[in-house]
Formats: sequence, structure tokens, C-alpha cells
Amino acid sequence: MESHNPSQPPGSGRDMRGTGDSAPPTELLSINELARRCSEETNKFLKQNVSNERYCLELFRRAIINRDEGAWSYIYQQYAPLVLTWVTQHQSAAPILGQDGGAPLVNAAFAKFAQALTPLKIANFESLAAILKYMKMCVHSVVADEVRVRQARQYEDTLDSIEHEPASDDPAEDVVSSLAAQHLWQIILEEVRGEDERILIYEAYVHGMKPGEISAQHPRHFASVDDVYRIKRNVLERLRRNRRLQALFRR
Repeated sequence: MESHNPSQPPGSGRDMRGTGDSAPPTELLSINELARRCSEETNKFLKQNVSNERYCLELFRRAIINRDEGAWSYIYQQYAPLVLTWVTQHQSAAPILGQDGGAPLVNAAFAKFAQALTPLKIANFESLAAILKYMKMCVHSVVADEVRVRQARQYEDTLDSIEHEPASDDPAEDVVSSLAAQHLWQIILEEVRGEDERILIYEAYVHGMKPGEISAQHPRHFASVDDVYRIKRNVLERLRRNRRLQALFRR
């Protein structure tokens, strides 16, 4: 098959396997030989040269359909640098790379790819370009998920600190902090919708109660701990989008 850049749509080119290819059938190759040939052909593919993709397709087939750990190991070894490039080039990735660089996100992308691309789905992928395009989509997904998780954690940590900040030695600073906290609470209360959210915010951030304690104390509003988490996420998501709150944190 004709090689494609991962950004190009699959199936848009001619079959470039070539004639006179005397190589043995891919299913007869050892995993080591298959991986070696896949590596060679992938390098051609990424340089947009003519390549024979059947070795890589067979490697993915063995990993996904046969659950071959050796095949998965070679796939990770072969494509981890490419996945890392996609991670670091993502427009939202810079603030979340941290000291470990993109390694955790690379691992998360491969895990998502392995879970999502089932034996039934792999039959629909007839080119290396299509597989790599799907892998790149997994990268975008895990980066977006991590950004959302960290934003939610940031706001939750901020709320947790409102009533539990250590006292300052400077009385003037205490007054400024108190005013800032009051302004913040005013914005928060404006975002509260309904009695259940009001109770949740009050019990969690004034009394410091845990989700299980809130559910046990107010079973009429929270039938389970999951309800507490769900409602809490809804409130935090609205706060995350609140422009006045964003402006307050940027000061």
C-alpha cells in the first residue's frame, strides 16, 4: 500500500507493495524479524517514501488480536518517540508535562490505544496511516483529559484553602485575604443551583466534611457518595468557566 503521512486520510493512494516481492508471508515471520522489517518500513513511511506496510499491519494484528506481549513491546519501542512528539507538540501540553516530561502521557496514550482498538475494530484499519491517525487521536484525548483533571483539581484545592488558610502575622494582609475570600464566596454562591448544591458547598468547604459524611448526613439530597461527587463536579465545572472567577485568580 502507498505510504501516507499520519495527517493524510487513509485509503487515498494506490497499492505500493510492488511486484516481485519474494518475502515470505508475514504470518510465517518470527516476531523479531517482523519487528525489524516494520521498523525499516516505518522509517520509509515517515519520510513519505514508498514502503511495504504489511509487516507493521501484521505486528499490530498480533498485538491486538493475539494479545502478543512481544508484539506490544516492539510497537511501544517503535512508536513511542513519535507519540512523544505528538504529545509535546499539542497546544495544551506544555503546562502539564512536568519533571517527567511527556512519559506518563505517552504511556496513557498507548494504554488508551490498546483498550480502544479491539480485535473487532482492527479489521477496519487497512493501512499504517489509519492506525497511526487513530493513535494520534488517543494522544489528543489523554492530553485533554489530563488538562481537565488538573483544572478541576486546581479549583477544588483553591476552594479547600478558603477556610483553612494559616493566619498571617500582618493584620492588614488578613483583612485583604478576608475581602478576597468574601468576593470569591459571592461568586461561588451565585453559581449554586438548588438546595443540594448549597448544602454540598457549605458542608464540604465550610465544615470540611468528606463525601461519605455528606451523603450520610443528608440522604434526602444525596442517595450515595457518587451523587456527592457528581454534583460537586458540576459545580466545579461551572466555576471553572466563570469569567469573574478566572479574573480573580489571574490577579
